[in-house]
Amino acid sequence: MRLGVALLALVTLAACKQRPVFHDAPPRAAAGALRGTYALTYYWLPTEADQPAAPANTIIYDRTCQPLARVSVAFASELATSGAGKLVDDRMITVDGECNCKRSPCFRIVEQPWGVGAGNRPLVPFRSLAVDRNLIPIGTALWIEQLDGIDIPGTFPTLHDGCVVADDIGGRITGEHIDWFVGRQPYYLELDKLLHLSQVTVFDGGDRCP
Repeated sequence: MRLGVALLALVTLAACKQRPVFHDAPPRAAAGALRGTYALTYYWLPTEADQPAAPANTIIYDRTCQPLARVSVAFASELATSGAGKLVDDRMITVDGECNCKRSPCFRIVEQPWGVGAGNRPLVPFRSLAVDRNLIPIGTALWIEQLDGIDIPGTFPTLHDGCVVADDIGGRITGEHIDWFVGRQPYYLELDKLLHLSQVTVFDGGDRCP
């Protein structure tokens, strides 16, 4: 019995002394052709959860003048200015035009959790870009070298693979300029502090970002 225990101890000790085996990571697929250096800016949706505490004393309406939500006057103004936003109950709303209700503009609920971009394409935080579609067609997959491997805010632990998609446009997004959709302002502040990026290197997605 003692001999068996001793042999087991020796085997266990030998196993512990074995050096770990490391395997090479499989090669990554290649990105596509270089598009060049682009100016980088960020955009996000006004989010009620990110607003300073304030009385919810302002009603916003749909086009039938039915109340949609009660929010602070500051957030109601921000919604009207930006054209869309996210309520504290996670409903996504967007401006539905001027109306004859007690407060205008009126809003409608959008089923996509982060709203829509060009051609009603769903916006996805950290994936969607606004672009000049004269240079980059909507729907184009791209790879951005400087985003590959960064920590994505609000997730743990998740690293970005550098792959993004041209989902949106903007009146001020012209020429070699991309606007990265990051969902919420606190995420922008975290990324800007971490990255200090004003320009990035943009490639076609190729096989890396199909």
